[in-house]
Amino acid sequence: MSTMKTTLWDRRGPFLIVVPAITVIGALGTIALGSVTATVFGAVAGLGWGLLLGFVAMRLAQSESRRPALANASVFLAALCSGMLAGGALLVLMLLSAGLSTPSTSFTIVHPPFGASFNLFIITLNSLMEWLLIPAALFLNWRIPKRRTLIVTAALVYYAMRVWTYVYFVPNIFEFGAISPEGPFSAELVERFRLWVNLSWLRLGFDVSTNVLFLLAAFVPISPNRVLRKPAGEKAGKK
Repeated sequence: MSTMKTTLWDRRGPFLIVVPAITVIGALGTIALGSVTATVFGAVAGLGWGLLLGFVAMRLAQSESRRPALANASVFLAALCSGMLAGGALLVLMLLSAGLSTPSTSFTIVHPPFGASFNLFIITLNSLMEWLLIPAALFLNWRIPKRRTLIVTAALVYYAMRVWTYVYFVPNIFEFGAISPEGPFSAELVERFRLWVNLSWLRLGFDVSTNVLFLLAAFVPISPNRVLRKPAGEKAGKK
């Protein structure tokens, strides 16, 4: 029984994390459109993409000679992208926090052209992390136990933060962006914006944690005996 559990986890483990996570992210990412159809479509798209990505990753990893390179590349790109996200978020939060005493300044930052440029940067990098880099890192490093632990933790931290983002931060930033930077600003609105900025510092902590975990995973050496072995119960390939 123990062998069977190990075999199923080795074979299906990354799917059990990636597919539900991307399905939820796909649904939440389309809620802003205000359509149930769009939300269902986003969830189905996430489900299909997770399965497709897993199939492609497993096919690519069938070549024993390129498994280490693929594993290293996926971790390197995830560490690079998460580091850029944390750095960009830190810069903007410093600007927003500095402008909290004058609401018009902060609201100017979240409006175009500043807000539009930053949103494009953040949306692009987060989309890469959500839909490609973290799933690829999970699929391609699953057979490296020490890396797997770090990457699974990073994935759980990151996707939990993204769910919080879609539920709280995204709806609020849309509302703030619809308000003229010239005002008027009610006391309630200013306090809500202050809370949003302060909570964003906590969200930055999740971004930094994700980056640190991927950096730690990048320094875990690949043991040929581990990365090249097949899961228990799987037929060995031809030499």
